[in-house]
This record gives sequence, C-alpha cells and structure tokens, in this order.
Amino acid sequence: MYLLFDSYGTLVEMDDFYGRLQRNFAKFGAELPFDAVKKAAHAEIRHDMKGAPLAVCLESWEKLRDDCAQTLADALEKQGHKLELSREAVKNVLTESVVYLPHEGVRETLQALKAKGLRLGVVSNWDFRLQNALEDAGLAQFFDFILPSAKAGAEKPAPQIFQKGFELARNFVQNLAPSDCFYIGDHYEKDVLGARRAGLSPLWLVRSERDLASGDVHEVENDDVPRLKNLRDLLQMF
Repeated sequence: MYLLFDSYGTLVEMDDFYGRLQRNFAKFGAELPFDAVKKAAHAEIRHDMKGAPLAVCLESWEKLRDDCAQTLADALEKQGHKLELSREAVKNVLTESVVYLPHEGVRETLQALKAKGLRLGVVSNWDFRLQNALEDAGLAQFFDFILPSAKAGAEKPAPQIFQKGFELARNFVQNLAPSDCFYIGDHYEKDVLGARRAGLSPLWLVRSERDLASGDVHEVENDDVPRLKNLRDLLQMF
C-alpha cells in the first residue's frame, strides 16, 4: 500500500496572501484597496499555474516570477492603480507575500501515518521548487519523494504524471499494485478523475469551497469515490 498526495489545497495553503500583498505594497508607498489587490492576485495566480510546468530550473522559475510580477502590475493598472514601482520591486513584493503553511492537522496526520508504517509521496502540479515549499512548511521530511509536474514532464490530470509517481512509489513498496496506490487530492477533475484514469485509487478531500475558483467541483452525482472531510480521516481508513 502507498499514499500519494496532492500539495496545494490538500497539504498546504497560502497564508493571508492578499493581506500580505496589500501590506507589502504599502511598504513601498503603494496604498491599494484590498479588493483590487485580491482581483489582481487572482490574475497572477492563474498565470503562475499556467506557467508552473515550464519552470523546470532556477532560470525558468525566475522568468516565471518576472512574468507573474508583470501580470500583477498590469492587473492593478487595469483597475486604475498604476504602480510607480520597478518590476524588480513588484517581484520582491510578490515573493515576500507567498508563504505556504500546512492545513490544520496535516503535520500531525502525516506523522501518525508514518508511525503506522505507511509510505508517503507527493505528486502535484507545481514548478520545480515544490520541494522547497514543502520544506518551508515543515512537511518534506514525511515523504519518500516529491514529484512536481515541472519535473514529471506532464501535468494532472494527464495519466503520465500519476504513472511516474506510481513507478517511484514501487521503489519503496515492491510489487505494489496500482489499486493499492491511493491518491489524495481536493480537485475532482485533476485529482479524482486523473488518478482513476491512471489506474490508481482516488480519495477526494472536500474541506470547503476554495477562495479562487479553479475548476473544483463539490457536488458530483453517481460517483462513489470515498470522500474525506480532512486528512485525519485517513487514520480511520488505514
């Protein structure tokens, strides 16, 4: 048996991203309305999600950060808030505002799963710095491997990324069958359907509606996929 996890929305979340952005812009003298910052941040997040698979090294990641900073500035200007800041300053504001923290109870749940003798891994749509993000959140030590889409060469829900994760899992659990490899994620289309198409056993984490709509579906008919209210539910399943 092996447990594979999604990352954002499942293991970690951004800590007060919009508030941090607003406060960090204010440090540079740019006093911006919260709603305008939030709307611009949504545009930046979408751009980051689209570009993450191409950020396979430090150089390409820095290029993505530059583009995200420009996207953020452009989105603010479209709302009538032109920034008198260099792109480098906007990039610094953005970088300092991105802080990932574990969801409530995640660290304790992972520790308990490891104590039960279970092996854990991460397969997620992310740039090549996913390892760093999970290290900063204090979670990386629980996993045998951390596979971002930027390194896998494929993005969920494509079956290739799940298959690569499964092959890595078999390095730690010999003779592992696909049906004994469980994938835990909070996105129905990308996580549940993607894992199922790859032959893995999906578990759907449904905490609550996420702030930024990203195709999430929380009411699905005629699908008996097991649902989790939080990751602690795993301790009763395994």
